Amino acid sequence: MSGLFSQDGFIGKVLGGFTDLLTLSILWMICSIPIVTAGASTAALYTMTLRIVRGEEGRIGAGFFHAFRENFKSATVIHLLVMLLGFLLFVYGFSVGILPANIRPFFRGASILFWMLWLMEVLFVYAVQARFENTVWNIMRNAWLMAAGSFPYFLLIFFISGIPVWTFWLNTGLFVRLLPVWIFLGPGVTAWLNSLLFHRCFRRFIPENEEEEPTADAEE
Repeated sequence: MSGLFSQDGFIGKVLGGFTDLLTLSILWMICSIPIVTAGASTAALYTMTLRIVRGEEGRIGAGFFHAFRENFKSATVIHLLVMLLGFLLFVYGFSVGILPANIRPFFRGASILFWMLWLMEVLFVYAVQARFENTVWNIMRNAWLMAAGSFPYFLLIFFISGIPVWTFWLNTGLFVRLLPVWIFLGPGVTAWLNSLLFHRCFRRFIPENEEEEPTADAEE
């Protein structure tokens, strides 16, 4: 019975994983408060959850801040570019609403397509940043190529990442009751669930003999 509650026992591992994800969620929220640093914070979050999925051991807090510092410059540039693209798409979508009714459906359809392409980039780029070393341009390009080439994974990751939104739409009262859970556990649990999928998705882009920090090349 004591073995069950030991650090290597089942319950011990579950409680340890719960604590790790809680810690990562809190660190992610703190480091994302200045909106401009949210990209580096998200890349650090995925760095740690991908390590958890791979079974790598290490100190969660120290590892998060190391990854945050290591990815800060490139992840911040990526984050600003992604947010700029999102803003331009918002302006485009607003402009479609004032077009003549006979041509509005075509541009509205294009807007939906552009938003989907943007979501493919947003949902993959920080995990790609966390797992691969490359230039900003190549990370953003390869993130989209990986999402397009692994579309079923993208759909699953889209569904998992949007669970709070789906809950709000379907049952606002339940969303409100679960809000503390979303705040303190949501980021870590979401990143961990997504990392289970990213780990499988990324394996096809990593040479078998390459163990540390591969370079992203989605075109191989």
